[in-house]
Amino acid sequence: MKYNEDKEVNQQRKIKNSQPKEEDWEIEPYLVDQYDVFQDKKWLISEFQIEEYFSSGDYDYFDCGQGYYEDEVILLVKIGKRFFDVTIYAEIGSAKQDVGDRLYWVDSVEKVEYTEVDKPVKKEKVWVDYSIKISDENKILLEKYLKRKGIEFRLI
Repeated sequence: MKYNEDKEVNQQRKIKNSQPKEEDWEIEPYLVDQYDVFQDKKWLISEFQIEEYFSSGDYDYFDCGQGYYEDEVILLVKIGKRFFDVTIYAEIGSAKQDVGDRLYWVDSVEKVEYTEVDKPVKKEKVWVDYSIKISDENKILLEKYLKRKGIEFRLI
């Protein structure tokens, strides 16, 4: 019992000593727009919390549904001034449907790995002209996709 208490105290001390200052939490808009950087100033304040944080029951990082699933996700995470590539591996569950493809979901997180990386640099954007022949329905879908990905476009 004493060993577990000492281990917990040491973990808490590591977390407290590694907490960033308030000004370290500033995030430049390009990091969110271009890299979809993730940060949680309230619950993820130290690199020593990464594995536990992403192993919890929130599986929104994975894209699963009828006929498709994602069992590995890589996130760019900012904690203070530091950046981490976090890879989350999931155990996938599935069920046969009466009609259509199998339905897939995340059963649990199997493993979380992370490495510290350099701060990403701002990507320069250039305008490119394309001429595409598509249906009205596909045009709407393409515009929604471009908006969702944060890609600027103009109709001419």
